[in-house]
Amino acid sequence: MRAVIVSSQPLCRDALAAVARDDLGAAEVVAVIDLTQVGRELEPDLLVLDLPAEADAGRWIARGAQIPAGCHVLVVPHRDLALARLAHAQGYKGLLPKSSERPLMAAALRLVLAGGEYFPCFEELVAGATPDLETGSARLSNRQREVLAVMGQGLTNKEIAKQLGISIATVKLHVQAILAATGARNRTEAVSRLKQAD
Repeated sequence: MRAVIVSSQPLCRDALAAVARDDLGAAEVVAVIDLTQVGRELEPDLLVLDLPAEADAGRWIARGAQIPAGCHVLVVPHRDLALARLAHAQGYKGLLPKSSERPLMAAALRLVLAGGEYFPCFEELVAGATPDLETGSARLSNRQREVLAVMGQGLTNKEIAKQLGISIATVKLHVQAILAATGARNRTEAVSRLKQAD
């Protein structure tokens, strides 16, 4: 797997490169300061783009989307629904807030590389809507249903991870997806809503 990291901030660039190399097992990691330094011949499997503070977000995101890559992920200072919408519309597969813990970042990037999407602020959209419980339940993957069943037993993320043989970060991703699908504000509400739908 080849990863390209674009960030004008040395600490962020180095940290993201370490995640790609150490946590994702990237065979090649190229870290550059600016989009102009990414050669079209690279065509990485993963392109991680740290949005510069001074950039025109819409133009910069669009320019990043033009770089050939297996998947594009945008790194932003914090959850931002407007930026998430811009990135998603341009074909990005994920949005990573810099405040995310390293295991969660690694899990989100693994999800994206496996063909999924990670936009944590999209749950705010779902929370504002009244979901159809049967549709919400139908959108859950088999693994998310397993996590939901164990959540119903009142177990912590750590206990769920141990019982299902997955990482805590992966459990957190599944819990976020369950909350988004059900429109629930917390785990108890998600379990309650889906029990009502059965």
